[in-house]
Amino acid sequence: MTKNSILKSFFRFNSIITIGNVLVSLKSIILVPIIIKSVGVSAYGAFVLLSSILGIIYGISNFGAGFRAQRFLPSTNKIIKKQKLFYEQFYFQIISISSFALIYVVFKSKIDYFFFNNEISYSSLLVPAYLISFAIYSQASFYFRFTSRINYMTVIGVCFAYLDIGIIFLSLFFFEKINVSIFIFSQVISSIIIIIPSFTIILREIGIRLSFYKFNELIEDIKLGFPLTLNFIVEFILSGSDRYLIALYLSVSDVGIYNPAYMIGSLIIIFPKAMSGALPQLLSRAVDSKKNSEAYKLIDYSLKLFFIVAIPYIAGSIIFGEKLLLILANNDVAQGGYKLIPIIALGTFFYGANLILSNILFVEMKTKKIFKMNLIASIFNLVFNFILLFIFKSIIVAAISTLISYFIAFIYISTNVIKEWKINFQLSVITKSTIASLIMIFSLSLLSDNFSEGFISLLLQVVLGASIYALTLLIIKTFSKDELNYIKNIFLYKK
Repeated sequence: MTKNSILKSFFRFNSIITIGNVLVSLKSIILVPIIIKSVGVSAYGAFVLLSSILGIIYGISNFGAGFRAQRFLPSTNKIIKKQKLFYEQFYFQIISISSFALIYVVFKSKIDYFFFNNEISYSSLLVPAYLISFAIYSQASFYFRFTSRINYMTVIGVCFAYLDIGIIFLSLFFFEKINVSIFIFSQVISSIIIIIPSFTIILREIGIRLSFYKFNELIEDIKLGFPLTLNFIVEFILSGSDRYLIALYLSVSDVGIYNPAYMIGSLIIIFPKAMSGALPQLLSRAVDSKKNSEAYKLIDYSLKLFFIVAIPYIAGSIIFGEKLLLILANNDVAQGGYKLIPIIALGTFFYGANLILSNILFVEMKTKKIFKMNLIASIFNLVFNFILLFIFKSIIVAAISTLISYFIAFIYISTNVIKEWKINFQLSVITKSTIASLIMIFSLSLLSDNFSEGFISLLLQVVLGASIYALTLLIIKTFSKDELNYIKNIFLYKK
């Protein structure tokens, strides 16, 4: 790549992935009111728990195999090498996920009792269908992501989300009911529809090859990638175990109240996750090409962009959180969950920074440090919730635990990455964004009497607040002239 082309790719890729992630995230916002108002908070809470279980089964199914494909596909041009990198991990995951699906079916009754207290009903045959079809769909997304086909990756992600919504709407329209089996079935059908065109493209590009791991290669790949699988488990404990402990100590209905608040509070994670969709590939290319200054800039811009978005979001969640919950769900959910939103949003601020900084350790192939970061935080989160939820019986405990856990993880990873790279933690940007956010809140408070209730009014307030915030950032010179001109040139010119 020529000078600055890596940074140009970063901004373009981020724009595409962010738009895609926003559209995908709207899926939850669309479905939450439909599910809660159609089948109730308890059924919604049960579906959240089941989705989490299936998600963690998929997440651990490859045992870390595929790390070499993630690391080296971005800089590989030879078809034979691409085939080897892609198909070895592909076949291994399909065999592995099929085994997990069989185990789930055999032990379904025990799983339903232990995790769901037999409060949820669904077809056992849908579970293997979901796990296998979703794994194949995810492999298509994996290929497009790590061959830098960001457009394709984003399109299939958005199509999957809205096919899922469409099938649920059709079920509600024709059969006038929805349930957990329909939720799973809709995702199976959506996966299959996406798989067909996706693998048509993949087969056209690299063909098909029966390429399997040699035993020593599999072990070596798992050694590198297994810390990331362990990391996935501890991330689940860090961000998902609170639902199960809430169900254990409180009720499934409390999970139904907690999850919409968590979803809204953590919505800003869209941006660092979008960046992480492009950063590993671009950092790998920069490091492999000995362009360290470009790599440093990628991280600096990522942190700066995230902080500029996250700080006003935290501020806005204080004044808009209850109104949004009332629109999305009902009064019970709004009253029970609105206080959680700014706490979770602040925790997500640290979590997002962790995701961005983790890309440095990924490229340096120091995956064990990523695992240790989340292990420390997840142990604290689990113990904190286990003890204090038992004592206080309040879902706000889970939100506070999330905040402190993510902060602990941030301290750990930041002290490690500064030993590896030159990191600018953007203190000036944080200060200016905080000032602009306070001005935004103050201005909206003065104008609050001029707005009515409802979604349109809320949207107008958000647009007004964003405008005040952006204008304030420009007035207090948050961006240098070079940065403004550089970003302008990226989007206005092809060269």
